[in-house]
Order: sequence, then structure tokens, then C-alpha cells
Amino acid sequence: GKGWYQREFTVPADWPKQRRLRLRFEAVYHEAEVSLNGRFVGSHIGGYTPFEFDVTEAVMRDKPNILTVRADNTYRRGAWWAWGGISRSVSLKANRDVRIVYQHIRSEPDLVNGTARLFITTKLDNSGAQAVNARLTPAISALGVVLDRAAVVERPLALNGGAVEVVVPAGGVIEAETTLELDAAQVRLWHFDHPHLYASRMTLEVDGEAHHARRDRFGIRKVDIMPDGFYLNGERVRVPGFNRVSDSNTTGNTEPDELVRRDVDLMKSASAVFSRLMHSPQAPNLQDYMDERGLMTVAEIPVWGEGDPQVFSDNPLTRQWLREMIERDYNHPCVVGWSTGNEIVRHTDYVRTMNDAVRRELDPHRFVGYASYTAFRGGVSPATDGVTHSDLAMLNIYSGKAQDFLNLIHTVRRRWPEKPIFLSEFGVGQIGVGDAARVPNFGAIWSAIGQEPYVIGGALWTFNDYRSDYHGTPASGNREWGVVDVARNVKPAYAEVQRAFAPVGALSFSGAKIKLAPRGVDALPSYTLKGYTLRWTERAEAGSKARSGVIELPDLAPGAGEREFTVETVGLAGVTLVSPTGYEVLAAGPAQ
Repeated sequence: GKGWYQREFTVPADWPKQRRLRLRFEAVYHEAEVSLNGRFVGSHIGGYTPFEFDVTEAVMRDKPNILTVRADNTYRRGAWWAWGGISRSVSLKANRDVRIVYQHIRSEPDLVNGTARLFITTKLDNSGAQAVNARLTPAISALGVVLDRAAVVERPLALNGGAVEVVVPAGGVIEAETTLELDAAQVRLWHFDHPHLYASRMTLEVDGEAHHARRDRFGIRKVDIMPDGFYLNGERVRVPGFNRVSDSNTTGNTEPDELVRRDVDLMKSASAVFSRLMHSPQAPNLQDYMDERGLMTVAEIPVWGEGDPQVFSDNPLTRQWLREMIERDYNHPCVVGWSTGNEIVRHTDYVRTMNDAVRRELDPHRFVGYASYTAFRGGVSPATDGVTHSDLAMLNIYSGKAQDFLNLIHTVRRRWPEKPIFLSEFGVGQIGVGDAARVPNFGAIWSAIGQEPYVIGGALWTFNDYRSDYHGTPASGNREWGVVDVARNVKPAYAEVQRAFAPVGALSFSGAKIKLAPRGVDALPSYTLKGYTLRWTERAEAGSKARSGVIELPDLAPGAGEREFTVETVGLAGVTLVSPTGYEVLAAGPAQ
């Protein structure tokens, strides 16, 4: 139902009085009405995307201000808990009449020559009564792989040109375009194992004086959806992942940094690479960390299930949610595609019009789709399912039998032979908690999925247990699908999935020898290992200290064949495969 929130604040005394003031909300679930000093300033519908109001005329500068928000979470969709209230940050911002609303940075790497072009679209807003002549100047810095934010050293790049002169009309909004060329020495591609990042600082000048600046991070990478699969930076890859519900038994659906980092680290330690994490736009700090750690995602708006009232052609509200999500998340390299809904029924016109809106108006450079629970059903054809209007077939499939997965996948492939398939959700059922919490028949199901080379990957439902009142929820109040429970305690299922998702098929040791076997070309997962290492420890002998060491692996392409390494030691006690970003993704067992 409805809840009221109130906060008192004072405008900083050193803020110039001629500045325009705006209140920005990152997320309020689901309907928000905002008043300032008893004066209504605006409303918003949608619980996961940002919105803002110009409050210049409502703010008192010489006394405390009273901000009141009414939040209403009556609207319910999905099996997750409809946590209400203000779930993300609220800020007061001050700007001159002309400001930068956003900069969208798109990259086009030349994979042959190693160069890249950057296309920066900057949106400018003029709240004043006079047109303004302005100059935009970009500055690009390389950040490298961000493993420790405190240790990052920005390396400014030498640029040729890029500045642009613009006229921003009175009371108007314009977009300005800037193109930059980076040479091969300046380009490091973003990859899930090597997530190189950059920063763009765009400065807005009027009459030679800086009026506003905005800094955003981005990555340089190339994603292609082809009939035979998913290509990242020119390599065909097949990749696993998890779905994750924005839910915690201590913080609700807010996303404190500690929770975000723990969850992403656990997923990456299980070699998770590609997911449609959940049915709603995700928190910015979560996506920041996914950028840094290399976890690709398809971002989705919360249109869910049969009977969703939003499912109709050219829906202006869902178009608004898409616009708010894409404008906010455009620069995240972890976001490789957009989804316009999940498991919606009688939906063809909705999917067609929303997907077309993304392609035409919002982002024509990423793929777009929706997660289907009907594409494999009887009576469905390309004329009646939204997969036809999507760039790939995203499927949600549940069964305890491997053959069921194959039958349904084959049905979809016959109907849409030109589209690769991504299992946006797959699972068996709730696995419970405790020592018995394993995914039944998981190995056989995952192996069966991997037999089909046009399946680009699959995301297990789900990484974590989550609070719910959906039918079938156990007495605990938590849906127990996860490989970790609501408190993030790891279940036995986690190790089971970690072994199946690992990028090598076998890792073992005996005496002083280590054997490693990369997966085959048509295995799942399948991608080239670059920068991986083996960490080893030796058996401790009486009266001596056990040694440890690292073996740097050569680049290992899928199907490279078994490799053997020998360590100068009396005997090994343990060996672990470590990713380039430091995750221990597989522990070796003794050779049989």
C-alpha cells in the first residue's frame, strides 16, 4: 500500500542563487508523488528507473526545506517480493541554465587493425530564456582493469580533435555528436576475462568558462549475434551464468556495495559470464561492479507473465521505462542487450512495437529481445510469438529431464532456424536448503544443452534464494531455487554448478604432475583462455614449510587438447585454476 517518507534538508549556503536545482530519485517503488514545502512537484510510475524534478521555484534557500514522498507498492508483478519505498539514492543537484543531461559513448573497434572509433552523443538542456553558444570538449582516459578502485591510475589519451561548437536554444534540448579515433596503442578491449575500462570527461564551456562537466566510464568491445552464435570481439563464445534476484533478508531489494560485491564475486568464481539477471533494471553500483569484473547481462524492464496489464501495442509507459533504463545504463559495457519483457502471453504486437522502439529510437547498436515461455509450445508459430521480432531466441525452460530440454530447444530451432538460442532461465525446481540442496540431474541437463551448437549459453534460475509470497513458496517465506540461501550461505549445489560451468573439462594432479584439458570447440562453455594461471601448493614434509607457486598458462583455445605441467616438488597437495581477474574457478582433484 501507501507509505509516506519525509526528510528535512538545507540548501548549502555557498550554492549560487542563480543555479537551477533538481531533485533526482534513482528508484522509488512503484508509484511516487513528491512534494516540497507542501507544494506538489511531480509524480512518477515505475519502481526501478530514475526520475527528476526541477524544484528551483519550490526550494527555500534561507530556511530548512521539507521533502515529502508518497510511495505506493500496490502494483505487483512477478514472483519476487514487491519491496516498497525509496530503494536507491536521492540527491539535490545544482546547475547553471545550460547543463549536460548525459553523454552516451559507443565504440566501434577495428578487430583487424586494433584501432577504435568512439561516437559520443551528448544531450544538452537549456532552462534559460536565451539561446547559448557553447563548446563541448571530450577528454578520454584509460583506466585498465579495475581490480582495486583506490589503486586506479587514469592515463589520459592524446586525442586529435573532438571538440564541437553548438547552439542550445532557449528552453530547448539538443544532442551533439562527437567522433574520436583511437590508435592501436590506445585500445584495450573489454572482455569478461579482461574487463578494460575507460573514462570520458565531457566539458561544457560558455564564453570560455566551464559551466558543467560529466564523467562516465565505458568499455571498447564488439558484440555480434550471428545465426551460428554469439561473438565477442570476433570470437564465437558459449557461456554460462546465473539469474539473480535483487533481494536480501537484511537489506530488502536495496543493493549495498558489500552485498553486490559478494554476489558478483561468488558468481564469477563459478565462471558466470552471461545472464539476464532479473526482470527489472538493476542498481547502478551492481552494474559498475559487473563492468569491473566482467559479467555480461541483458537488461530488462518489469513486464512479466500472463495477464500483465502493460502488454499492449505501443504502450507509452513501457516505452518510458525502456527510455529511462537505456539512457541511464547506455555506457555500461556489461550491458550487451535489452529485453522488453519476460514470459508474457498474447504478446506479439507488444514485443514487436517495443523492440522496434529500442532499435529506432533508443539504441540501434545493441541486440534486443524478450524472454519467451511460449516459443516451444504447441500451436505457436513465427507469426504468433515475439521471438520473430527479436535478435535471438531467449527461452525459459524448466524440467527435471535432459530430453525435455532437447525436445523444446529443437522445436524452437525448427521454427526459427536463423536465430541462436540463449536459455535466459533454466532450472529443475526449488532445491531447498542444507546438506541435501543440490540441483537434481544438473550434470545431465547441462551436458544435453551443450550438445546443441546454436545454444549460446544458459543462466541457471537462480543464484540466490529470495523472499516471495508466490504460490509454491515454502513455509520459510523464501523461494529456495538458489545455489546460495538468502543469507548468502553456499549450498552444495554451488560446487556442483561451479564444476559444470568451469572453462576446462578436467583438472587433476598426481605426484608432481598436473593435467589440464580445455573443453572442446562445441562444448558449453567454450572460449579461449587467456591470462589464466594454476596455483599450486606442495605437501608439507616433516620439519619443512610447504611451498606454493604459480604456473602461467599459455593461451588455450577450445579443443587445444590436454596439457601436462610438472612442478619441482616432492608432491602436490592442491592445484587451482585462477582467472585473469583473480577468481579461483576450479580446484583440481587427485588423478584417478
